[in-house]
Amino acid sequence: MIKPKALQKGDLIAIAAPASPFDKKEFLFAVKRMKSLGFEITFRKDIFSKQRYLAGSDERRAEELNGFFADPKVKAIFFARGGYGTSRILHLLDDEAVKADPKIIVGYSDITALHTWLKEHGIGGTFYGPTVAKHFRHAHKKTIEHLIAAVTSRKPLGKILPTGAKVLKHGEAEGLLVGGCLSLIVSSLGTPNELKTDDSILFLEDVSEPIYKYDRMLTQLKSAGKLMNVKGIIFGSMSLSKGENESWFKPMLKDVLKEFPGPIITDFPSGHFALDKFFATLPLGVNVKLSTKPVTLEATEAALI
Repeated sequence: MIKPKALQKGDLIAIAAPASPFDKKEFLFAVKRMKSLGFEITFRKDIFSKQRYLAGSDERRAEELNGFFADPKVKAIFFARGGYGTSRILHLLDDEAVKADPKIIVGYSDITALHTWLKEHGIGGTFYGPTVAKHFRHAHKKTIEHLIAAVTSRKPLGKILPTGAKVLKHGEAEGLLVGGCLSLIVSSLGTPNELKTDDSILFLEDVSEPIYKYDRMLTQLKSAGKLMNVKGIIFGSMSLSKGENESWFKPMLKDVLKEFPGPIITDFPSGHFALDKFFATLPLGVNVKLSTKPVTLEATEAALI
């Protein structure tokens, strides 16, 4: 796995929009906050483009990312928001440029598609963490502190605070931390960018879905053999659509995953939670230990050099 260098104060962070458009005022406020943390920030003028539900054409969004991948001054790429669209441009990305000068990548939700693409190309330094337009204006102070600590450390992150996490099945496991937004992972099945899950600790989260859709997506992962060699499962945010019976959710998980042998925890503080709640940045593609007595997630491998 090729790993990028840890960020230092004064380094240049690029912001891209490979998915949906976003609020310009929130974005510009967030840029000021990022600069106040001691980093230089760059973004293209056409980042505010809109084409239906996308932040401009596929060509614009791919060119933006490829340009930042190839720029030696850029040390990390953050993202304006998620939404939808990243999977549409993966075939246009230049993996050789990334391998020649790997960057830190931070994002969640639709950015799951890029995280998976990078992993399958042997490129590390990816973090499941906040996006710019919303989080750098509204997020809990600890969310930003944890993010900056994650991207500036050359050491393993150690124990990640599992605030509010609950045990669905007890146990201990070790493996490579992989995953992201459940619907994105399921939609990648059968494509060249399908997530490999063998010997992993699988992290899953999503937002505003009815319980039957969560059932369907997890059943599809199971039927596709994607849970067969997984060592442990972590569920982050799994919010329900309006009107759903919340009391059905945990029984559904227990039913679908009744044959899964490893530990399972829910409500881990990462993903589409309310902005005033702590969002733990997760280092993807590194070895971690998952325990349930007490609930702990410990990164034992450095994500950066």
